[in-house]
This record gives sequence, C-alpha cells and structure tokens, in this order.
Amino acid sequence: MYKADYHTHSRFSFDGKEEIDAMCRAAIKAGLDEIAVTDHMDIFTDLPYGEGKLFDDGQESRYTTDTADLARQLAAAKEKYAGRLVVTAGIELGQPQVNPDQARQFLEDFQPEFVIGSVHNMEKDLDVYYYDFTDIDLTALYDHYLDWLLELARTGDFDVMGHLTYPLRYAFERRGMRMDTAPFEEKFRALFRILIERGKGIELNVSGLFRPMRETMPPLYVLKLYKSCGGEIITIGSDAHDAVNIGAYQDEARDMLAAAGFKAITLYRKRQPRFVDL
Repeated sequence: MYKADYHTHSRFSFDGKEEIDAMCRAAIKAGLDEIAVTDHMDIFTDLPYGEGKLFDDGQESRYTTDTADLARQLAAAKEKYAGRLVVTAGIELGQPQVNPDQARQFLEDFQPEFVIGSVHNMEKDLDVYYYDFTDIDLTALYDHYLDWLLELARTGDFDVMGHLTYPLRYAFERRGMRMDTAPFEEKFRALFRILIERGKGIELNVSGLFRPMRETMPPLYVLKLYKSCGGEIITIGSDAHDAVNIGAYQDEARDMLAAAGFKAITLYRKRQPRFVDL
C-alpha cells in the first residue's frame, strides 16, 4: 500500500511553521512513501505574486515570498531522503483567475511538480477565513463560492482542485452552522464536467477530521458524485500546517475513496498524473 500526503505546508506558507526537513521526518514516522509540500501562493487582483496585503482591519496576509530558498530546501530534501521518502515540490495556487498574468509568471518561475488550485479569497481579495458568519446566508455564500470554483476550473492552470467545501469549515467553527451539499448537485456536476474534460482532478482533504467540524472536504456524497461523473484523478491531503498532522487519516481516506467507488489514488511526476492502487 503506497501512502502519500499531497497537501502540506511548511514555514514558507504564511500560516505554516515547520522546516521541510522536520516535515520529511514526520512523514517517514507516519509511514508515508511520499509527501508533496504545497505551500501557499495566493494571487491578488492588483499585486505582484508573493507580496503581502494589508486589509482594512489591519490583518496582513503574507504568502510564499522566498521561492528560491523553498526550491533549494526541497531539492536538498529530495536528495537527503532518496530511497526512504519521495519529496514532491508542489504549490497551492490560490484563485489564479483574478490575476492570470501573475499566476502564469509564478508557475514559469517556480516550475512546481504538482499544483493544487484553490479558492481562499473572493471579493476584495478577502479570505473566507476572515468572514463574519453572523448575518451570512450560508446557502447563498456557498453558491457564490461554487461560481468561483467554476471559473477556476475553466481558466486555471492547476492539477487538482483543493478543498471544495472550504467555506463550510469556517461557518461551522465560527457559528456551528452545517449545510447539506446535495442541493448543489447540478453545479457540482457542471464543475466536474469541466475538470474531467481538462484532465484535472480533486483532492480528498482530511483536515476537517482533526478540526471541530469532523468532516472531510468534500464529504462522501460529493466524492460519490464526482466518481459517478467519470472522475478518476484524486489525491489525499492532510492540509497539515504542523508536523504532527502530516499523514493523518490516511486509512480513513482510503476507506472513503473505496466507498465512493475509486480503485486508485493519484500521484504526480512533473505535473503528469500516475495512479497507484488503493
């Protein structure tokens, strides 16, 4: 059984803290065969990639800035752990559709081996993490979020789409709000048609299992829907921002994928998908 965690963050992410070497040691301890380091590179509407942005409330968002050092450390880890752990140099590219030129330039400069395409920030470049869910119509918000995912699917350069139900994590953590995803079936189907036609996939993000919501992103219903649409490309990611969660819930994730009808997980080599049996 080949175990791979395809969504992790090091100290090069604005919200990460671990050295890449420590992450590799944790991955080996967790019994992983492979780890993809996918630090954040969120794209803003009006800034060169890698710059921080100061919001009205004084919150400053900083994203991966020293990509040269990141690349050096990833290369060193590949060499150091060769034969014990495959280290894949990835990136989590946030909402590239808002500034396609900057997103394109970043990918040309960094040349990652694997790219997660995500949406964190919507209007005014504000991350959903900072939303006040007190007076928000969650159904309307999530419908709007799916529109952003659809645009990302149509135009973005990425390999798999990350955490499809991202706003639901924070709606629950802030206000205890849960929402059924079944009413969005037609939008999910439209999203999956685009992804499949473009040769792209989704991830099973298990981070919700070690957070208060206790639910994966996306949940099993959406995984089954993706498979029924013909989806095959799928990765497992912990979304770990510290070493202790690297490789978390690998067995549970595999059980979910099997329940949804999948026979394999996806790995990437130079941005080309490969499949290994569950």
